Amino acid sequence: MFETRERAEEAKYVHQRDVAFHVRALRDRMFGRWAARLMGMRNEAVEHYARYLAVSDIDGDDGQLIMVVRENLADFGVVGHRASEGRLRRKLERFHDIARTHLGATP
Repeated sequence: MFETRERAEEAKYVHQRDVAFHVRALRDRMFGRWAARLMGMRNEAVEHYARYLAVSDIDGDDGQLIMVVRENLADFGVVGHRASEGRLRRKLERFHDIARTHLGATP
């Protein structure tokens, strides 16, 4: 009985990690698309940048992700309020909520 319960807990944990990974990947792609458009990118360049951000965020450090996007925005001449850390964090949180809803993830 204990082993069955233990296996069920392990399976639940693995599932939660898998869902969290997919939510984060979708969030990062949406965030990347938004940032790419803000930089004036179009079509394939938008998707390329979105994939780049999703892959580069493997370690899960939101601060690092925001720093990379801020630097890229500055390189494209997007500065001030449009590229503030607060705005980027709010967008990242919004895309996280959208990704969770889209994938049916619970809080």
